Formats: sequence, structure tokens, C-alpha cells
Amino acid sequence: MSFLRRQRAGIPDEPKRTGPTTPGAMLFTLRSVPRHYHEFKDAIESTGEATVYFGEALAYIRGKGISLFRVEATGTDFVDKLYERWRELEWNEAFRFDVTLYVHNTEFVDSLRGYTPEQAKELIRSKAPTYDPSEHEQPARR
Repeated sequence: MSFLRRQRAGIPDEPKRTGPTTPGAMLFTLRSVPRHYHEFKDAIESTGEATVYFGEALAYIRGKGISLFRVEATGTDFVDKLYERWRELEWNEAFRFDVTLYVHNTEFVDSLRGYTPEQAKELIRSKAPTYDPSEHEQPARR
């Protein structure tokens, strides 16, 4: 049954850093289907106002495969590109899928389906906490 095995391993998507770095940036998590990880990541980072500081192309939460994007954003203009890309992907696929918003990585806020891009921007602005480096300082080593 060797024909069922992958011939070569996929290239891992290594995070550039392990946490947010921009003081005052909004912090939130987006989750969607694993199939379109790179397209969504590119859309999120397209304007330069948002960065995926941690992402997983395939994560399992309660047995469900998802893609995970932990985002720090100084603005919300990327939402227009995200919605545009989402529409294109759904048009080309045979099924609909959601993009869901979480804060503090695990607290569900809402699915972005049914919201206009402007409403989604306001939802992110109102619900996402901001990064305060003083709350995340490492204790000095001796």
C-alpha cells in the first residue's frame, strides 16, 4: 500500500515569532477551513496593517480540522481583502464555509458570515483586546 503514502513531506509553515510585538495592536484569532490556509493568510497580511504572528494550516479542535490564525492588527482594512478572497474561494468550491472570530484565542465571538465587511470591522474593533507589552513582560533572569 505504498502508493497511499505521501512521496515527500510538506514544508512546515514556521512562525516568524511567537507572540505579538506591536503595542496597541488588536489581538484576535480567526478560524476557517484548512484547505485555504495560505490564501487567507495572504489576504490578512495584504495591507500591512495585520500580521499573522502564529498560524496553523491544520489544527484539530474537538475533532474538527481547522486552520488557525492568531492576528495582531493596527487597522482593519485587511477585512475587505479577506472578504473578497472568501467570496472567490466559495465561488470556486462546491461548499460554503465560515470564517469565525475569537478573542483570547478560545472565546467565540461570532461567525463573520452574514456581516458586511464594515460590520465585521466594527465587530473586531469592539471585541478585540489590545496588546499591552507591560502585561506580557518576562521577569529578569539572574
